[in-house]
Amino acid sequence: MKKNNKSKYFFRLLFVFFLIFVSLLIAYESGYYESKLSNKAVLTKEAMEKFEEDVKNGEVIDIKNYLKDENVDYSNGITKIGNKISNGLSDIFTNGLDGLFNALKGLFW
Repeated sequence: MKKNNKSKYFFRLLFVFFLIFVSLLIAYESGYYESKLSNKAVLTKEAMEKFEEDVKNGEVIDIKNYLKDENVDYSNGITKIGNKISNGLSDIFTNGLDGLFNALKGLFW
């Protein structure tokens, strides 16, 4: 009976992976990624034209005016707390292992 239960989970997982594969295949074949890349190229072309126009007009040129910042910070309070906890635990384990190895060195070497 348990063997049947394990196979049921396997086939469900296999079905989920199949759905993910089909959705990514549809997105690729429909040209979603190509359209995103072409939009970036158009924005870059527009920024180049704006830069050339500003050079002709003798305006002050700043690179920040032509590049768009696409790095969006999605962190919130929970992720910041999680990062602090993980960094703290990492420091504790690193220092703890260093102390353990130093103690073992003192005992055996």
